Amino acid sequence: MYHLVGELLQPFVLLYLLAGLLLLALWRRGRERRRMMLVLTITFAVFYLCATPLMSYLALGSLEWSQPPLDQRPTDTPAIVILAGYARSAAGENRPPELGEDTLSRCLEGARLYRQGDPCPIVVSGGTVDESDEPACAPLMRDFLARLGVPTDDVIVEDRSRTTWENAVESNKLLEQRGIRKVVLVTDAAHMFRAAGCFRKQGLEVVCCGCRYRATGFSLELRHFLPNPGGACGIQYAWHEWLGIGYYWLRGRL
Repeated sequence: MYHLVGELLQPFVLLYLLAGLLLLALWRRGRERRRMMLVLTITFAVFYLCATPLMSYLALGSLEWSQPPLDQRPTDTPAIVILAGYARSAAGENRPPELGEDTLSRCLEGARLYRQGDPCPIVVSGGTVDESDEPACAPLMRDFLARLGVPTDDVIVEDRSRTTWENAVESNKLLEQRGIRKVVLVTDAAHMFRAAGCFRKQGLEVVCCGCRYRATGFSLELRHFLPNPGGACGIQYAWHEWLGIGYYWLRGRL
């Protein structure tokens, strides 16, 4: 009960409740504008659904459920490729840049796989996005992997790519130089379908290793039907991926 009351008192829920009450009042007073009210009500309902954990779970699940976790690194796979998420400049002067949560999770998963067998090359792939001031991810990923015990001699830095497609193209160039045509690919589970398709388009054999699964262990509780920012973020992430899949398919990249 405590958690449910806490959820009900969140600003996001209270604002939706207030908007719903105002909409109900408009329905009672605006009989001559029923068509406009119907459009407004449908819009409100869609906004509501798109911010619930239930819809976030279903949207992310549509991407994740076809990508089961990889428990053990295959012995016949000679390299690991870890895709970058994001990095940001640290707050405060004289502090190093910081890897984002998604990149940290992928590096942790890559290090886990690395320790499961003989030493092998790890390609860390990710540059600066769209000429921004944010730091390139790949060098930061190499340094983080070193802190996790991965020898820097085994880490190959690919810091030119800015998109998932460029991740595949630039990583493939480095892998070709070493005669490697099969890799374990590490990225978010929801991002894996698009990423793996791009790498396979380069002629690589790909073993998928997803991480950061978010569509797991759902239970039908009342709080999962209440809107919150986390639910909206999940919908936004899934929408971004499905748009990316459609765009890449049209461009012949999948």
